[in-house]
Amino acid sequence: MGSGAAKMSIMVTEVYEALVSAGAPEDKAKAAAGAIPIARDLATKQDLAELRTELKQDIAAVKQDIAVLKFAVFSFGPVIIGLLVKLVFFP
Repeated sequence: MGSGAAKMSIMVTEVYEALVSAGAPEDKAKAAAGAIPIARDLATKQDLAELRTELKQDIAAVKQDIAVLKFAVFSFGPVIIGLLVKLVFFP
């Protein structure tokens, strides 16, 4: 195994060694072992639950912001349009 193999995790190294001992060519064994996701890079159920909670909070905040904007547009929009009409047509 070359220097790239030194960077592999223990589990991936074990898979590589098992494939080589089973007769797989080293380059194919290395490619197959390298394709296995490393556990630290995978999301757990807890990670996904926390993300779901954060997303729900973010969505609720966005909905609240949209409600405020709708109120502002429908409350002050006609006033602003009226002022613009007055400024443009009745200076």
